[in-house]
Amino acid sequence: MSLTIADIAVPINQNKTFHYTVPDELIPSIAVGARVLVPFGARRVTGTVVGFPGTAVKEGLKKVLEVLGDPLSPDLMKLAHWMSDYYLHPLGLSIETMVPRALGTAKVRTRRFLQLLEGDHDVNMIRGPKQSELLFLLCDRQAIPFEDLGAYSSATIKALVERGMAEIVEKAVEKIPEQTAFVPDQAPELMPEQVEAVRSISGTMTAGSFEVFLLHGVTGSGKTEVYLHCIAALAGTGKGAIVLVPEIALTPQLLGRFRKRFGGRVAVLHSGLTDRERADEYRRIRAGLVDVAIGARSAVFAPFPKLGLVVVDEEHENSYKQDDGLRYHARDVAVVRAKFQGAVCVLGSATPSLESYYNAKAGKYRYVRIANRVDHRPMPGVSIIDVRTQPKASVYAPALVAAVHQRLEKNEQSLLLLNRRGFSSVLICGDCGKAIQCPNCSVSLTFHKSERKLKCHYCDFHTAPPERCAVCGGVNVKPLGTGTQKVEEEAAALFPGARIARMDSDSTRGRDAHDRLLGRVDRGEVDILLGTQMIAKGHDFPAVTLVGAVDADVGLNLPDFRSAEKTFQLITQAAGRAGRGDAAGEVIIQTMNPGHYSLRHSMTHDYDGFYGEEIAYRTELGYPPVRRVVKIEVKSGQERTAADAAKVARDRVRFLLRGKETTLLGPAPSPISRVRGKYRFQMLLLSSKRETLRMLAVEARKAVEDTFKNRVQVIVDVDPVNLM
Repeated sequence: MSLTIADIAVPINQNKTFHYTVPDELIPSIAVGARVLVPFGARRVTGTVVGFPGTAVKEGLKKVLEVLGDPLSPDLMKLAHWMSDYYLHPLGLSIETMVPRALGTAKVRTRRFLQLLEGDHDVNMIRGPKQSELLFLLCDRQAIPFEDLGAYSSATIKALVERGMAEIVEKAVEKIPEQTAFVPDQAPELMPEQVEAVRSISGTMTAGSFEVFLLHGVTGSGKTEVYLHCIAALAGTGKGAIVLVPEIALTPQLLGRFRKRFGGRVAVLHSGLTDRERADEYRRIRAGLVDVAIGARSAVFAPFPKLGLVVVDEEHENSYKQDDGLRYHARDVAVVRAKFQGAVCVLGSATPSLESYYNAKAGKYRYVRIANRVDHRPMPGVSIIDVRTQPKASVYAPALVAAVHQRLEKNEQSLLLLNRRGFSSVLICGDCGKAIQCPNCSVSLTFHKSERKLKCHYCDFHTAPPERCAVCGGVNVKPLGTGTQKVEEEAAALFPGARIARMDSDSTRGRDAHDRLLGRVDRGEVDILLGTQMIAKGHDFPAVTLVGAVDADVGLNLPDFRSAEKTFQLITQAAGRAGRGDAAGEVIIQTMNPGHYSLRHSMTHDYDGFYGEEIAYRTELGYPPVRRVVKIEVKSGQERTAADAAKVARDRVRFLLRGKETTLLGPAPSPISRVRGKYRFQMLLLSSKRETLRMLAVEARKAVEDTFKNRVQVIVDVDPVNLM
């Protein structure tokens, strides 16, 4: 009898799979996509079957130990192979990114039942009234939870089991949705532009064909209602829908709207859930108990057997790009997944990424525009304040202070945006000018006044502020720069009695912290909400009539070719939070660069004008979306080693570049050259041909690994978003 050989991908950082033999008793339950427990070295790991080769690569193969749960679907396996190939990441680790970690460890919740066995049961065999009573109850209910059997002794239950009339079984318990009482809300009447968007998208869904739509709707234009109507059109088709949001903070508000429309058949998937909760939701989706899955980046892997629609809301957001491990972009994975499953993908944004808009103009995506707000509410008026001409005593210009006072008098809400955490960006010695640096990273420590701590936002190092300068011994150590905590402190002094809340990653660390804070804003318990970019993303606050960008220049001068795009998106999105209710909105932008085109076009909500200037710059320099880019980064605890490794990668690329239309930039120290004790050098490869970039990246990585072995870490980032 010939052996059955399984080719298995295990979660290790090697671009290879491994052969195992399958014991006869496991053959009926094993298939491609099956999750299996296998010995690997001295440990046991969970792997995934990717095929069944006819012959083994060597003799003495180890055996598969166990088959774990349901296999990954062929569509998800196909997606895993694509991601591994496109992002140049080991297949085993790519699969692990897709599957909740607890799926193999968190057991399914079960309840014990006493269940009636089929057949004719002779009542004459029953002894005693209690046994008769329980048998008649079982005949009526078929199965009774053990917690409902308190009136019957264990002897009574045991008697029915021994007589072959009943059996004790364990059944999986489905997670009860947060909202058990479901009363569908009344869908609002759509505006003509919304109707046309729904018609175009749902028509393609009905046809069952793959298509990507770029839904370009101004802030407050009702894009979410378009999503809801399109998902409703899937009713009765047996197909599910995935809705991606860029931040966990957006999930509760959106989840509430979806559950009011679709009840408990809505699942949520994001990193804020416990391992067991994520595993439970994953199982519900896979079992067909869910119609819609909502969540952040990883929700793109929701295991719907049939998929009809994938929505990527705020598709321009950088948080859709994973910054470690498998460096996938959820927006691009969503497009590929929709393609593999014959579904429709909708990319929604008021400020589309240049890549998506470029694809739409090229005809690769279908373009749908919603140019007006719901009920034709006016866009907020925007004014720019040149802070160079303003008093230096406060982070707030007098005009912004006056505008906030007006809102307080009218019982309206204000949002104040500053995309920088902490109290100040640096603690500096006034005598020698030395800033206090992180010992692990090439950045200054951020001063958090409320905690009396200096923190590194890259490696989480923290320490108490020193009383003296470590360099010169001076005592004149003082904060410099502005963070959200300083903005909050000044606001409290300027607006006494105002109810002020801060929203950043420091103030929303606890479980459900986002939900609680946003609930306070919704209930009108907050007058002024200030924070980082988190407050600018997709929130719907009808009572907010003023948005103030305290420092619009924070990201404008970063060494990143996308800095202008990111600034335009952030300011435009923040401005879009104003005037979404009955009262008109106002936006005030404080800047030292009032003439910059990203801010100038933000004033008039002119995306097309901004795109025209930005794409001209990108075309001239050959940056995305005109060409593709791959970042190669090398890291080492020794600066010289990292530099030498970067040169090896460069030399290999230069040797292979001959005759290829590709640009090599670098290598050079990364803008933040040291993080967590590792020195970092990086280079960029730009080309219009993906296969050329792929070949060069693979060869550069191999050259470094062959030369330096484990002394250097090489990271290949395809389509990078973070260049810092």
